[in-house]
Amino acid sequence: MLPGLADKVAIVTGHRSGIGAAIEALLREQGCRVHGFDLPEVDLRDLGAIEGHVERVVAAEGRVDILVNNAGVTHLGNLVDTSLEDLDAVLTVNLKAPFLLMKAVIPHMVRQGKGAIVNNASDQAFIGKKDSAIYGASKAAIAQLTMSAALDWGPRGIRVNCVAPGSTDTPMLRRVVAELSARRKLVEGDAYKDAGDSYKDAVPLGRFADPREIAWAVAFLASDAASFMTGVVMPVDGGGVAQ
Repeated sequence: MLPGLADKVAIVTGHRSGIGAAIEALLREQGCRVHGFDLPEVDLRDLGAIEGHVERVVAAEGRVDILVNNAGVTHLGNLVDTSLEDLDAVLTVNLKAPFLLMKAVIPHMVRQGKGAIVNNASDQAFIGKKDSAIYGASKAAIAQLTMSAALDWGPRGIRVNCVAPGSTDTPMLRRVVAELSARRKLVEGDAYKDAGDSYKDAVPLGRFADPREIAWAVAFLASDAASFMTGVVMPVDGGGVAQ
């Protein structure tokens, strides 16, 4: 058991699948009372409703100790192929919603004198990838938001950290691999290389992460085991960004 998680109230976005589901399950195992924000009940694209969702948790629990901004969307395409509408759709979920969730929970954490926020970025906060310009830009932005918020709110007892997962075996990655593979086959014919193989070849450990491996990193950063850590953007990527 990680220290300091028992009986804590946590909000986890995107908790119905992939990394979010693993985070929710692990935090519950550690004794947290977890409130998931995900479709269909909570649509993070409805930015005006976000504060109300947080206030309902506080009304029910009296506090909020942990926020995990995990939900995210992606878009495949280079800069020229990408529209402003595509850009706004990605930034709304990947940056604007986390910003507003942090804005809503921080006053409660200040009142409590303590809190932990963990944002989910990506290895693309550190490196570029083809056909992933706006997704990578959104994840670099959430990493920078993490570091600045850590400096602003550390004196009030609030820690703000970030995980930067590499390729993880989730429904989102499977969709990306399938779409990229289909594109390559159209261009290269039967000689194309499956995108999944390319992604794995880029990981020094030679495999995709299991979502629970990312969840353990999130739980660690949310726990008192990381009580002297704030402003960290921590790769959990099988060595990818070390290359």
